[in-house]
Amino acid sequence: MGRDRATEAVEQHRRDAEAARAAATAAERLGRDAARAADAAAGALERLEAQRTALAERRADLEPLLAASGDSVTRAQATLDALADPAQLAGEIDAARDAASAAGQAVAEIRAAAATRAREMASDRERDAAAQREQGEWRTRAKDADARLLETASRAEELAGERQELSGEPDRLAGEIARIEKDNQASEAWTAQAASAEAQAEASGVAAARTLAEAGEAFAGAREMRAGAVARAEGQEARRAELARECGEQFECPPPLLPERLGFDSEALDDADTEKSHFDRMTAERERLGPVNLVAEQELAELEESRLAGAAECDELQEAINRLRGSIGSLNREGRVRLLDAYEKVDAHFRSLFTTLFDGGQAHLELVESDDPLEAGLEIMAQPPGKRLSALTLLSGGEQALTAVALIFALFLTNPAPICVLDEVDAPLDDANVERFCDLLMRMTQETDTRYLIVTHNAVTMSRMHRLYGVTMVEKGVSRLVSVDLGGAETLLAAE
Repeated sequence: MGRDRATEAVEQHRRDAEAARAAATAAERLGRDAARAADAAAGALERLEAQRTALAERRADLEPLLAASGDSVTRAQATLDALADPAQLAGEIDAARDAASAAGQAVAEIRAAAATRAREMASDRERDAAAQREQGEWRTRAKDADARLLETASRAEELAGERQELSGEPDRLAGEIARIEKDNQASEAWTAQAASAEAQAEASGVAAARTLAEAGEAFAGAREMRAGAVARAEGQEARRAELARECGEQFECPPPLLPERLGFDSEALDDADTEKSHFDRMTAERERLGPVNLVAEQELAELEESRLAGAAECDELQEAINRLRGSIGSLNREGRVRLLDAYEKVDAHFRSLFTTLFDGGQAHLELVESDDPLEAGLEIMAQPPGKRLSALTLLSGGEQALTAVALIFALFLTNPAPICVLDEVDAPLDDANVERFCDLLMRMTQETDTRYLIVTHNAVTMSRMHRLYGVTMVEKGVSRLVSVDLGGAETLLAAE
């Protein structure tokens, strides 16, 4: 019974521990959610404060503009009173817009034809330049060939002159060869006689040299034997003196008195070489032992203490490494979760905006090169209407620009910012795509609180903006900033 109660208690404690761990995990999750909510709230407060500051600055900037606008409204009212019927003006404006649109289309066609003509002229100039280069090369080759022909003719004339000069040489050389052969025969006979006499003289000299060498060898051997005997005698004498000195240094006794003093039998000893080797071996063993180390125990204790301290430090470092790895793993897991969450949100917005911009088609973001989101690369896959799905780099310039705009706006929909500056993003777009871009921009201004600043030279884009800012030079060297509120102007015209 006691064992069962103990088992039940252990099981209850285990369940309590699991519940505590689950509660701790939930508390940690709630803490992380609260921290993220606090970060988001702090960011929202910062954005609101920035917007409030921007609004205050804008209000201060607009106060002088308000006064100027009142004057402009008064002058505009006077001007409008002097104008003709608004319906007639609206008709004229519509006609002017239609004429401007037709003129713009004609200008675009003329520019396209001029560009085609310019490309054809550039191609013709390149072909003409290539033909000119080839003609120059052929002229140079012709000049080189003429020079080689002249050189060959001159060389042929020189060879003909040399052949004529050498025509009599074979007969003269044949006579010279006959005379040399006759002299050579006489020389060979005289040489044979001299060689016979030389052989006899050499035989006599060899015999005399052999006798002299034998005598020299005998003399040298005798001299070497004498020198060896003298050297051995001197060595024995030096050895005797050295042994006497060593005996005096070690035993303080001359060698003749050594057996009597130490009391050993000289007949019982081995030969000198054996005894010397035994003595040297015993001396080397004594030297190898070395002196006695009196502080060896203390040094051992110090080394043991150092070893224990190093082991403790190693354990601490290993524990710190484990904690650091655990923190890195937690950060990586949290980063992967946040990255995948942001990736999915941006991808969803990007798909929707791409379809809106291109009036069809499909696009998506794709993680490549790794299964780990923290190490993977990001590839933009797009399929405009009528084309195959491909990477962003395989699209045309206008398609790349629209796709990039869709991605930028998807990022702003996922994580809005107070301000967004777009510099010449509509430059590679045609008029139809510019209209789509402006429609999407209007939609973004309605769905987000972001203020968009567009730097552009496109008249269509400028006509769709709320306010225009430009720089003009009224006087030379004096620049002036001019702003136009298009929304206010439309309201004013509508009121009239």
